[in-house]
Amino acid sequence: MSKWRTVRVKQELVTAAKRTLEKGRYQSLSQFVSEAIRMRLSELEQRPEKVVEKKVEYPLIEERLLYTPKHMWVMATPRGDMKVGLSHYAQERLKGIASIQVDPVGCEVKRNVPFGVVETWMFMFDLYSPISGRIAKVNKALLDEPLMINEDPSEPAWIVEINPHNLITLAEELRDLMKIGQYRMWLLEQTPRILGV
Repeated sequence: MSKWRTVRVKQELVTAAKRTLEKGRYQSLSQFVSEAIRMRLSELEQRPEKVVEKKVEYPLIEERLLYTPKHMWVMATPRGDMKVGLSHYAQERLKGIASIQVDPVGCEVKRNVPFGVVETWMFMFDLYSPISGRIAKVNKALLDEPLMINEDPSEPAWIVEINPHNLITLAEELRDLMKIGQYRMWLLEQTPRILGV
């Protein structure tokens, strides 16, 4: 839309508002604007919600995640690599994340061995690999903005993608991991203790 057209529409609105004020229905321009806003909000409230359907994304993703007792999640990508991230439970306890450091692309990782660390203002938390393989990709956006993990620790804030050594080993390692319901039950059964112990 050109500037000329935008200005013209604004002028028409001002003219229409002045005419309405002259008729004496409103005492001031702000009263006119307030009522216009109220009417628009009322109109929007009566519309059927179409956007809500898209917001179902987080629970659907959560159902595809497998969890470790070290509070990491893993999920298969369409390419066959395994995306790895930090659980919601862990991120809630890691407020004020200052940095995330991980091994570079190409590094070998072993199951239950740290491949990186999350640093908060208070302490450091090791990131344990849920599977064995080689780091295929690192989420550079997350390393630049580590607080993304506190906003949503699921798919947008994945940490690394790991290329598994082979499917047989991968299947065995995934068999020991927990689905979301099992992970939540496991968390409830744990006595209060320091994160990661």
